[in-house]
Amino acid sequence: MPIEWSRASSADRLASAAGDSDVEQLPGIAWRMLFTLVQLIRHPRRSFERVQEPVDHGTTLRFLAAVRLPIWLGLLVALAIFSYYGGPTPTRIRPAHELLDPRLVEALSLWLLLLVPAGLPLLYFFNGIFSHVALSLTGGAPRSIGATLRATGYALAPALICVAILEVTLHTVGLGFVPVAAVVAAIWLLYFVLLGCALTGTHNIPAIRGFLVALVPAGFPILLLCARAYLVLEDLPGWAPPVGMKFFVP
Repeated sequence: MPIEWSRASSADRLASAAGDSDVEQLPGIAWRMLFTLVQLIRHPRRSFERVQEPVDHGTTLRFLAAVRLPIWLGLLVALAIFSYYGGPTPTRIRPAHELLDPRLVEALSLWLLLLVPAGLPLLYFFNGIFSHVALSLTGGAPRSIGATLRATGYALAPALICVAILEVTLHTVGLGFVPVAAVVAAIWLLYFVLLGCALTGTHNIPAIRGFLVALVPAGFPILLLCARAYLVLEDLPGWAPPVGMKFFVP
């Protein structure tokens, strides 16, 4: 992975600054991140055929954070500005309000949004563990659990960008059930394909087994996404706002 390329040492940087043209110039971090994403999409299986162990989980987590958190931070800033200048506004009745108090739904939705940085490493480790257990139950895992964690983490990166964009639209524009369901299905398909290729390439197993194993782990982030989206969805099939109560005024 380009994002895993070793950085130039301090001696190399000093030599380069002194005019030594023989020192190899490594691309910048932004270029390596972009090229890693492009490589994951263009060559999903080939990207995972070579794994250097022990796996550097810190590099993978930093890459996922760099992919996921900038859009999340922009959303928080936008919500804070809107809350400061917008003043109190009526809350539209949503399907989640049939089960939970509207004020609790708003607090829970905001709380889950603020926990995104803490949930990122948890998602990385738990999803990797689920994948490794599934590999062990279907014939064994040729490589270590660290390699499986790396595979599930990098495969998740493109899907995280889509999740971040969907999150922005849910909390700002507001979406109905049909467009959200279509986008969520597309995100699941993207992650399922990338995860199947990642497990197949990492462990050098048959493709049919890699995609079979990927079925369960690929659904775990989607379940979390659906649970969060339910709190802010404007409609569900068969649901309608109570008669005469289109809005709830806090």
